[in-house]
Amino acid sequence: MSAKTAIIIGAGIGGLTTAHALRRIGWHVTVCEQAPAIAAVGAGVGIAPNAVKALDYLGLGPALRDRGRRQTGLEIRLRSGGRVGHIPADEIERRYGAPFYALHRAELHRLLMAGLDADALRTDHRAEKIAPGPGAATVTLRTSDGTVSETADLVVVADGVGSRLRAALLPGYPGPTYAGYTVWRGIVPAERAEPMGVPTVLSETWGRGARFGSATINDGQIYWFACESVPEHATPEHDLGLLAARFRGWHDPIPGLFSATPEDTLLRHDVYYLRARLPGFVHGRVALLGDAAHAVTPDIGQGACLAIEDAVTLAAAIEERGVDAGLCAYDKLRRPRTERMARTSGRLGRIMQTRNPAAALLRDTVASALPTSLLVSSAGTALSWTPPLGARS
Repeated sequence: MSAKTAIIIGAGIGGLTTAHALRRIGWHVTVCEQAPAIAAVGAGVGIAPNAVKALDYLGLGPALRDRGRRQTGLEIRLRSGGRVGHIPADEIERRYGAPFYALHRAELHRLLMAGLDADALRTDHRAEKIAPGPGAATVTLRTSDGTVSETADLVVVADGVGSRLRAALLPGYPGPTYAGYTVWRGIVPAERAEPMGVPTVLSETWGRGARFGSATINDGQIYWFACESVPEHATPEHDLGLLAARFRGWHDPIPGLFSATPEDTLLRHDVYYLRARLPGFVHGRVALLGDAAHAVTPDIGQGACLAIEDAVTLAAAIEERGVDAGLCAYDKLRRPRTERMARTSGRLGRIMQTRNPAAALLRDTVASALPTSLLVSSAGTALSWTPPLGARS
């Protein structure tokens, strides 16, 4: 019997993890990416315990541990430097079975690319149309050599929050919702980071209408992000000095991180998420996955992690139940969890980014009063997921 075939649209973290998961159960996989080449782009990414366990399930855990940086804890601070919350890594690992890691997004991408055959990835393939089935799915792709149509037993749509194919499948869906803020990201090179002595802690600092976070990542680099509440479609000037000025007076090492960041590493993205629920993640032999299905805001640190979970759940469900029943199981298992995460992330973003002085004071006071045990348990919804039990329930 010939191997089942899958076409995956999008060579991001979700798409590449899905390729590994399906190849693991014997499928022949082709990943189609619209970019003409795969480039080392992006900034940092956190891999929470739930996603660590998923990568372990796929046999990719050793590579993550080799390339990523284990975080010694999570902390929340105020712009003055006062700590309002801290969760030690040992407590997280004891409760959830794995630690947090952080690494450059490009390094995670290389990790996922390394295990795939070169002929499994096709660049300069832009998906234009899709026909869901039944029994197979057909996708129309535009390439530099013209337009081609390809059919497979399964098409996985992992083309991001602005998914063109999701819009084609669900023309009545309203699309992504603006979260109310933009995110700047940067990388401090190892040689500039070393003298600063920044600990390997995932740290976030709250202000009014602004936040700053950082993590020490692979090779001794430091990844940071800065959130600003701005109107939708605003275009702040792409200037590191101006950004640093907006965070003047915040606690160390924040000013130093801005000063040590090369201008050419600075990235900015407005934050969008899928606030409106989709009627389904599965349409015939087409499965939506990752941000194309359930984009969340960065406020829960789960965007990449949920996509990795998706990939494991999809393959495990198909392996256990067959293609059609497995797809139904994937839809049933993933929608409640990821829809809840999207709603939660949107609410948290509004709370964290509030410009209202009274609301910000209440936020800080409540966070300061929470004991560590309660902080750890509050993360349980996200971190307690374990593969592949979800596919068997």
